[in-house]
Amino acid sequence: MFLLVTSERIDVRRPIPFRNWLIASLLLILGSTSANAAIIGYWRMETDLDADPDGFEVANEIAFGTSLFSSEAFIDTAANPNFIVPLTGEPNAGSAGATMQGANNGINATAAWYAELDVTSITIEFWTRTVENTATLFSRTTGNDGIRIWNPNSLDVEYWVEDGLGGATRVQLLNVYNMDSSWHHMAFTYDEVSGNGLVWVDGVAVGWNDGPDNRALVWGAQVDLELGDQMDYAAAFNGTLDEVRIMDEVAGSSAPTLAPEPSAFVLASAGLLGLLAAGRRRRRR
Repeated sequence: MFLLVTSERIDVRRPIPFRNWLIASLLLILGSTSANAAIIGYWRMETDLDADPDGFEVANEIAFGTSLFSSEAFIDTAANPNFIVPLTGEPNAGSAGATMQGANNGINATAAWYAELDVTSITIEFWTRTVENTATLFSRTTGNDGIRIWNPNSLDVEYWVEDGLGGATRVQLLNVYNMDSSWHHMAFTYDEVSGNGLVWVDGVAVGWNDGPDNRALVWGAQVDLELGDQMDYAAAFNGTLDEVRIMDEVAGSSAPTLAPEPSAFVLASAGLLGLLAAGRRRRRR
């Protein structure tokens, strides 16, 4: 299939309009925007099914999904974000790290394509930490389709959507966040109905594009999923990627289920609701 590709670059250094930020954050906190959203991929980084110490196999928690494989990564049981795994109710026990550092080394993991990944709306989320300036955290793209999340020192995101003319438009959200050595919850959401693409860090929207309504994501044919490409770490043998989960619709971020500090989450919810109430009072005057 031939796609005419155009580009839309978003300068996310401009402030996100307060009303848009507030609405997006409330949706994130109050739960799913769709009761029918389903998990289509979930790699927990808890158990290595590969006996080879130089690589790993991480099972996909979804029955129809494929495992995550790497020839140069391991499951680190010492450097994990501190939260309760929602599937088991147990403390998180592992995260993915690179066995070698520098050059093109990294987690460099791949999960083979399966049809359920080709969705029109999406939620992608994971825990991560790094101080490097080269890595691709998440990628399903041939360069003219799909989604890519890369460049940890600025956290850039690009994705392709229908342009309404039989082709595709590339949207770039650039320079949205500078990652560091602390664990952070990252998420990207795209909603076909509203055309909204958002980047979230720890439950806060840091990048936003309000595109045309009713434009589906565009995917290449049978493109594999890549995680942690060239994602090593300044200090050797530290976990840098954990709990990668994909949903087939925008269900907010999963901060309510993966957040390490529920009390902080509740406080943020109350604060946003207070801001909304204050705004309504001002409009009545």
